[in-house]
Amino acid sequence: MLMKVWNWLRLLGRVDNLGARGEALAAEHLRRALDMKILARNVRCPGGELDIIALDDNDLVFVEVRTRSSEEFTTPEATVSKQKKQFLIRSANWFMCRKRLTRWNPRFDIVAIVWPKDGQPTIRHHRNAFYLRQRKRR
Repeated sequence: MLMKVWNWLRLLGRVDNLGARGEALAAEHLRRALDMKILARNVRCPGGELDIIALDDNDLVFVEVRTRSSEEFTTPEATVSKQKKQFLIRSANWFMCRKRLTRWNPRFDIVAIVWPKDGQPTIRHHRNAFYLRQRKRR
């Protein structure tokens, strides 16, 4: 129910779109500062969305962007739950199979942004924030 209300408010433009600004800033940071090639943004997949998909040498990087206006209660990167990580792994597998990109090494990064209302944003990039678990062979 809360998610429906949030989406409705966002459509009406009543919620400051901090998340969208954070994703745009993260994409620019990855492209300019780290020389990654952005392949896609906001990719809809079963069960949700992948924020940014980029190419970094031989790595296909799936980037989760978390933006907060303060760190009063917790850091942005701490909000990436175990369930979110599992979703990202499933979605990355789905994307790689769908686009036939299985030759690339998948990598999962988190970009945490703290963007105060009256200040400059701070960007923290966590490379290899978590790993794709390999299934045990029988």
